[in-house]
Amino acid sequence: MAPPKINASPAPGPSGRGDRNRIAEALYDWCRNNHDYGHVFLQNELLDADIVPNRDVQILLSAVQYLVQGQRFRLHDTSGGTIGWELVDPDIAKNYTGLTRDELMVIYAIEAAGSAGIWTKTIKFKSSLAPGLLDRVYKKLETKGLIKPMKHVKNPGRKMYILAGLDPSEEATGGAWFSEGHLDVGLVDTISNLVEHFVSTRSWQVVEEEDDDDDDEDDAPRSPTQKRKAPSSGFEDRSDQKAKAAKTHDGHHKAKAPKQTKFQPFPTDYRGYPTVREVTRHITNTGVTVTGMPQNAISQLLDVMVYDDRLFKMHRDPTGDEFPDDPSTNTITMFRSFKTPLALKEQHMLEKRMASTTHESVRKAAYRQQELEEIGYGGSSEVPCMRCPVFEICGDGGPVNVVTCKYWDEWYLKIAELQKPSSKDKPKSKSKDHHSGLQGNDPSVTNREAARIEIDLDPEES
Repeated sequence: MAPPKINASPAPGPSGRGDRNRIAEALYDWCRNNHDYGHVFLQNELLDADIVPNRDVQILLSAVQYLVQGQRFRLHDTSGGTIGWELVDPDIAKNYTGLTRDELMVIYAIEAAGSAGIWTKTIKFKSSLAPGLLDRVYKKLETKGLIKPMKHVKNPGRKMYILAGLDPSEEATGGAWFSEGHLDVGLVDTISNLVEHFVSTRSWQVVEEEDDDDDDEDDAPRSPTQKRKAPSSGFEDRSDQKAKAAKTHDGHHKAKAPKQTKFQPFPTDYRGYPTVREVTRHITNTGVTVTGMPQNAISQLLDVMVYDDRLFKMHRDPTGDEFPDDPSTNTITMFRSFKTPLALKEQHMLEKRMASTTHESVRKAAYRQQELEEIGYGGSSEVPCMRCPVFEICGDGGPVNVVTCKYWDEWYLKIAELQKPSSKDKPKSKSKDHHSGLQGNDPSVTNREAARIEIDLDPEES
């Protein structure tokens, strides 16, 4: 009968695998408890931990090699030219276990780029791998869910990668106003309209005018056929008089015109205009976006609206516990709207008519109205053709043309009437004498000079 087999225990000493694993695990636990992930250890620092027996370098190198193979330590070149070991999070190390050398080189390069991402051409330069091999490595790492492709707004044609657990930086994505590398124009227009309306409501004070139509009707002169009847209680009874003044001479009640709301600016020392924080809070409360808009994105939008002459930037001193927007000047920035809420409402209605796809005439009329508003008054714009409301249908053979145009005749007659000199503006005889004297004293005066003298002797300047 054969003797039973006896399993020998691992031999103690630095060469035993059990001791090496035990020392490596103890060393890794000490590193995690005393330093953050990403810290780079040198050889003396690990020996000073009093984990390696007798500060034996061979035992240390054996334990470190074990941790490197398990991806919990990573070789790192220090600035002094020596080799160090970077502490790796065990969750990250678990994902890197089982990767080949080529795959580790690629994923280390992508990890070093962080949230900025890395260009595939840069990975090729750092790894010195063939393009076909790199494509297979990318595909395998994407299948394992370790990396993902990304787009950069400044270089949309480049193929770039980033770690799967990271979000691209704001510089790469363009910030909150970009979606998949493209500027979200619809979001910008929606938010800017909300911002402008909110700032406008805080930039103007409302003034409601009293309806004085009844008093004006009593004080207005009557026609000869319209007789004014005295009230039964006398002319001093103002209440009875106002009640009857609401009726016309036909006996029908006159509809009261609604009170008109007018806006006027605040005084120069007003300090209640909205700030960046207030505008951001308002946009967040409206719920126009699911995730909300960060304050720096709203600040960028406000600066763009200032450049577009939609808002005006103002400054004031902080009050209470307010933190200044600009610490160098110790000021808080406020924003004021150029347009009143009523003007913004009319503008939005005009834009809605301009976007009409069902009524072509409405859309053309809206575009013409916008053109007239942009032209404004003064100079050549006073010519009726520049401000004609039926400009689109004017032409030879059309319903409106140069022969049947009534706007031109009215404008020409008005201009001619204004330029027609009155009797008191006629030149006096001494001007003619002076003119003739100039010609008589110098026989060499030519007809051209005489014409110039006549222009100089303008009736208004003589």
